[in-house]
Amino acid sequence: MSERLKKRKILMEKQKKKKVQTKILVGVVCLIVIVLGGVTAWQYLSAPSEDPPEIKPTAALFSTYEFTMNDIDGTRFSLDNYRGNVIVIHLMAVGCSGQINPINDNQLIKLKSLCSSYCDNKPVTIVSVAVATCESSRLSWLRSTYGISWFLGNDYDDGTVDIAQNYGMYGDGTIIVIDKDFQVHEAYGDVGVSTIKSKINQLLED
Repeated sequence: MSERLKKRKILMEKQKKKKVQTKILVGVVCLIVIVLGGVTAWQYLSAPSEDPPEIKPTAALFSTYEFTMNDIDGTRFSLDNYRGNVIVIHLMAVGCSGQINPINDNQLIKLKSLCSSYCDNKPVTIVSVAVATCESSRLSWLRSTYGISWFLGNDYDDGTVDIAQNYGMYGDGTIIVIDKDFQVHEAYGDVGVSTIKSKINQLLED
């Protein structure tokens, strides 16, 4: 075999070997992309939602559901202690970073107006019951942001959502009004503050 043919054969073998190495490299890169994409998808699908949890509507209430819970400062709140008052209960789903749905942005503004009118000079008790299933839902931040000066606690502190299950007639943002005889008098979804004030004034006069 001539020297020229030998060199040509060696060159062809090198080129063939280089093509095989390139194919292997491309295959490895594709495999890495597939694996990383699968991991990312798994993390996305398996990660818990940070959105506010769902509060499912319940059947109409026929009697007051008595409950106790701790407010976010650890003070014990018992509904029974406020018999004889007009009681306003507000249900509010809260996400993992303090997110709330738009209805509760409105409801909290209305409750602040109610509290400024009644909390310090009338037998009216207001309590916001958060449904916050994450370890940290920034309830203190919510209190500061919305100027919540009334009771604020988490229904899920005991691992159940019994308060929401009993009072969530309109789902998230439900407001329940209990009269001085400790009876459920009215339930609202999205409602004007003047409507609630009119109802409270009526019940205070009864």
